[in-house]
Amino acid sequence: MKRELIKTLPYNEVDFRWISNHYDVHLNGSCMFNGSLHEFENDYPEDYDSEMMVRIYKLDLISKLKWYWKQWKFEKCVGYHWTYPQRKQGQSFYYRKPKWLYVRIFNWYYKR
Repeated sequence: MKRELIKTLPYNEVDFRWISNHYDVHLNGSCMFNGSLHEFENDYPEDYDSEMMVRIYKLDLISKLKWYWKQWKFEKCVGYHWTYPQRKQGQSFYYRKPKWLYVRIFNWYYKR
């Protein structure tokens, strides 16, 4: 299925929901736009002087369910500490209790 581009917005105006790829800036993941879940994509900026723009793509029902599944699986295996909007400012990685269980689940998620 070809993705349908809905809108291109400045980076600071996007309501990020879940980030699946991050390298200094959010590169892709899901976001909320007009009250609905959409996919976003951002190319890594080569020129920091220009305003960074994010492309927002429409999702069909199956694609939305896949994004919800990816987010749910990440939150259960890794945690909420890197998920929007639940993330608290200054929060960083931590193991939940019991630690041995979540270390195994974390490693399973990242296939270590």
